[in-house]
Amino acid sequence: MENENIKETLRELKEFYGAEREKSATIDKLAGAAVDREIVTDFWNLTAAEIEREMFIRLDLLDQDADCLPGGPIVSHRTLLGKPIVFCKKLIRRLAGPYSAMLLQKQNRLNRELVTFQLLAFLKLRQLDKRFREMEARIADLPDPGPAETGTGEKAAGTP
Repeated sequence: MENENIKETLRELKEFYGAEREKSATIDKLAGAAVDREIVTDFWNLTAAEIEREMFIRLDLLDQDADCLPGGPIVSHRTLLGKPIVFCKKLIRRLAGPYSAMLLQKQNRLNRELVTFQLLAFLKLRQLDKRFREMEARIADLPDPGPAETGTGEKAAGTP
């Protein structure tokens, strides 16, 4: 009984601090500057809420990178040669655009389908988790069945 109380208290604490962590600021804000290196996450020690958050973040990143065609403005940081470089890059992009679009169209379609599949898998996992928790709650509400019976209609050995 005491072990169950300890487990329940630990579960409540994990949920509480997990929710507090969700409310806290980003690492950049906490550090006071942009963090320029990747922080490796040990996924094996994450709570369910943290795993779901990581899945959502990764899915968002995948969605942003699904289009592999170059886009956005072309700029140069060079003062003297900047304008000719930008002009040449724009010209090359315009000339090579139809060819690269033709080549990358299939990859873009695959990327979009993979992101959609990941989203569906994420949503399915959420639904299964919800159903599992509902089943656990229903099982916990069931009355104690008493002594076990055998499949032949006879009572188990040792019962009157």
